[in-house]
Amino acid sequence: MFPIILLVLPVCLALQSQAPAPIITFDAVHHDFAEISEDQKIAHRYTVTNKGNAPLNIKEVRTSCDCTDTAIGKMVLLPGESTFIEVRFNPDGLQGKIHRTLDVISDDPVTPITKLSFNADVIREIMPSGNTVIFTRINRDGAGMASLRLQSGNGKPITVTKISAANAPYISCISQQDGNDVILNMGIKGRLIPMNKTSGMDVLNVHTKSKKYPVLQFNIQWDVQPIIIAEPERVTWVVHVGKEYRTTITLKHSEGKPFRVIKAKSTSPLIRIAGFSKASATEQKIEIMLSSKAKAGGYQETLVLTLDDRKQQIVELPIVAVLQ
Repeated sequence: MFPIILLVLPVCLALQSQAPAPIITFDAVHHDFAEISEDQKIAHRYTVTNKGNAPLNIKEVRTSCDCTDTAIGKMVLLPGESTFIEVRFNPDGLQGKIHRTLDVISDDPVTPITKLSFNADVIREIMPSGNTVIFTRINRDGAGMASLRLQSGNGKPITVTKISAANAPYISCISQQDGNDVILNMGIKGRLIPMNKTSGMDVLNVHTKSKKYPVLQFNIQWDVQPIIIAEPERVTWVVHVGKEYRTTITLKHSEGKPFRVIKAKSTSPLIRIAGFSKASATEQKIEIMLSSKAKAGGYQETLVLTLDDRKQQIVELPIVAVLQ
């Protein structure tokens, strides 16, 4: 009996290994569209073939963004049969090198998900090198400079007709022609920034002769170099409920000039301020107290200090508390 069992077992395994199954294959899994214009809707067909010995069911094709949709010739392929999966790409609103993927989901037991992909280099009529400029630590007596390039994508000169930044007299911009491109030279003057502002964001509007892009908008983010330096710069408590907690903050004038704390206000009634002197000094100390009535949970508050310093009238200190 033992020799018979040994002969039957390999035959059973061989029959199992030859069980009918679909095999999904593609002529290529990647396509490069190369350079295209932003208003050029394009498509490509991938050829899919069932090289197995059982019907192949294509269940779904998932795309990686709303700019892409698909079409399928047949959802079920018999052994040896082929069809197409078409990808359609709309580059409107996009710029530069784009990479997108598609997931083809089938009942192939070995490769249930096949990833297809494509690349495109989207060329716009006007291609800004960025849409945000950041100025940090601007001195009240100084200035900051930065630049952006408007690159021509159609081989024609870009013409700037007007530049404006509403309600931001401290921001300036001069356009400079560089072949078909334009360089935007932006500046910010610290002395023109209102004394009650230490940071902000403004919008720069650049008007052009382009019919598609008559106005380009750029975000200008900035913050002022502090004259009054707080140590520490933020208050953090990770404590237990039921107790009062105190932290001392030291304010120092970076130029060594005397100043006064006129008013202190917190965004939460659970946080009180005390201990500051109204006398002028080059260094001031304030005591911040978290009430014992604070309940368990997380708090994100702000302490606003009003000063009499000409260059910096406001100091804002973040307060974070986690009570357990």
